[in-house]
Amino acid sequence: MDSSGKIIWAKHSEIQQANIKAMEEQEVKEGERLSLAVKDMGACEIYPQNIQHNPNGGLKP
Repeated sequence: MDSSGKIIWAKHSEIQQANIKAMEEQEVKEGERLSLAVKDMGACEIYPQNIQHNPNGGLKP
């Protein structure tokens, strides 16, 4: 997660993203599951082994 609340992860070969700060208005109890709006960012030809995020907007699987 970066300082803006953005989380990026790989699920198989799909790259996905969610923003925690976008849901600030909802009241959340400790231990409760979060309902996040997940955005698909695309797919890789291979399964990513690690992901490097550039705060300037770049993503390098």
